[in-house]
Amino acid sequence: MPKLFVANWKSNKSLEEVKQWLNDFHVELKDNQKVVIAPPYPLLSLVADKIKDLPRVFLAVQNLSSFPAGSYTGEVCMRNLEGLGVKYAILGHSERRRYLKESHQDVANKISQALSNGATPIVCVDQDYIEDQARVIEPNLLNQCVVAYEPLAAIGTGENAPADKVAKVSKEIKSVFGNVPVLYGGSVNPENITPYLRVTDGVLVGGASLDAEVFAKLIY
Repeated sequence: MPKLFVANWKSNKSLEEVKQWLNDFHVELKDNQKVVIAPPYPLLSLVADKIKDLPRVFLAVQNLSSFPAGSYTGEVCMRNLEGLGVKYAILGHSERRRYLKESHQDVANKISQALSNGATPIVCVDQDYIEDQARVIEPNLLNQCVVAYEPLAAIGTGENAPADKVAKVSKEIKSVFGNVPVLYGGSVNPENITPYLRVTDGVLVGGASLDAEVFAKLIY
């Protein structure tokens, strides 16, 4: 499987900061590498335009409505994103589960919306609820997901999980979801990434993705 390097900018960056990031990001990807950039919604169009001609660089959203197009004020559905080239959707991130009280069923509904509209879900899970999350996803959709293992204790703390534990959890995820790509997310940086790439199919990067040069070093 290709190695996925997912840049999750979360609720960061202004228009000018994104322009600077895109100007500073220079990396020659290998055939087995893919980059996915997930900016905040207002900045999607700018990023989409800048990366449209870059090989193996794709656009993602950080969230998605659990509803289709319709009378759902404030929601963003896949139809709203048509023409932008969105290929991935980060769903069920621990911060959304924690602060916005997203349930496993909410995440499952979003997975269905993404897949029915041509976007691949990157489903975030901690070890404690891998099976609980999978149980409410339509069985035929499980093996169409990318799954990101993000231990809560490692998110934004600088305390990354041991690689041997990540390897164990990766096998557990594949036993539940099928032979899907599994990413690791949690305080990944250029200094600690190597062992994770040996035991997973890529990484979901938060803080270290905010600087274009640092993110590029993760990929080399």
